[in-house]
Amino acid sequence: MFLQSGKVFLTTVICLLVVGSGMAQRRDVDYSRIKATPSARPVMASPVQSGRTANPSILTIKAFAVDISKPLTSAIVSITSRTTGKTQVLSLANGRLEQVFNEPDVLAIEVSGEGYTTAFRSMTIAVSTTGNRYEFDAQLDPAPIKLTVWAVDSRTNKLIHDARFTISGKAGKTTLLLTPDSTTGLVKTDLPGKGVYQLTSSANGYGDFTKSIRLDSVQSEARVMLTPKKAPDITKAQALPEAVVKSAKTAYVETPAAKPALKVPTLSGNLPMPAVSNKPFGALEKGKAIPLKNIYFDQSSPVLRPESSTELNQLVAVLLENPTAKIEIRGHTDNQGDFDLNVKLSRDRCQAVIDYLVGKGIAKSRLTAVGRGPIDPIAPNNNEENRKKNRRVEVVPVL
Repeated sequence: MFLQSGKVFLTTVICLLVVGSGMAQRRDVDYSRIKATPSARPVMASPVQSGRTANPSILTIKAFAVDISKPLTSAIVSITSRTTGKTQVLSLANGRLEQVFNEPDVLAIEVSGEGYTTAFRSMTIAVSTTGNRYEFDAQLDPAPIKLTVWAVDSRTNKLIHDARFTISGKAGKTTLLLTPDSTTGLVKTDLPGKGVYQLTSSANGYGDFTKSIRLDSVQSEARVMLTPKKAPDITKAQALPEAVVKSAKTAYVETPAAKPALKVPTLSGNLPMPAVSNKPFGALEKGKAIPLKNIYFDQSSPVLRPESSTELNQLVAVLLENPTAKIEIRGHTDNQGDFDLNVKLSRDRCQAVIDYLVGKGIAKSRLTAVGRGPIDPIAPNNNEENRKKNRRVEVVPVL
């Protein structure tokens, strides 16, 4: 009996020990969890804030001729996306363009204009919630004109190797003195840009050549035809030289019109042109405007037409007969078109007349160009006949 009771007691103790051991194990695990520090827990990345959308970025491109005071309205822009590989070619209205980008991109940008160099820019466009603004101010310089000049005999069309050339731009521009290559007889030079230039040529045994020429292509050629000198014959009209100017876009030809014979009692061999009377202009009076009725220009251009030479030669003779006289050349237009452009056109035409007179030996200090545009009409601008009267050039003695 006692032995049996001892077995029961021992069994009870063993069960209690096993149960107690399991509870202790659970307490250890729980204790471990309770004591774990927050820094031991894994850190989760913060999620992207929702509800906030990116605003588009804006690229502004502006084109200027030489400096930022002269917007280039004829410019075009080429934009190539390096992300998509696509290219857009757009015009810059009033010299300005805005493009909107909703996605980031890397751009290759070219801005160009006819007669100007090209500006390049690589630009990275980012997109953000605040919206970004980007600007590209493209300042374009005039593209140089590459001009080739040569002279030929007007009778034989043979090249004249010893010809000499002078070319100048508008008033104040540098004058270039050019000599042909001894082998080819050609002159090649770079000019600052498109426009009207004064070309003069001379060669031994030939009459001098002076003319305004318009160059409107980056690759231009000018062939000068010189007339051999001979004893003057006052019973026949004297032949004038001619110039043929060609470019990639235009063929500009100047050919003098036939001139009536000048009849004079005597002609001195050392005079540069036939003697003429100042009768067509009357007496020179200070401040009295004398209209030049028979000079002509290309339409909307300062280029003198060849048929103007007769009247201008008469003016040269008057100035030679009055060596102390100083004059203003005043140009007038009708009221059609832009006011400022009309004033500029009238002034440029006066300058073309002055260039012609200087080429005939009149001192430049005696001549002044005054562009009046539409300011001084002599008839109402209400029809084409009256407007034609207002388009004129006058000589006004000032001393």
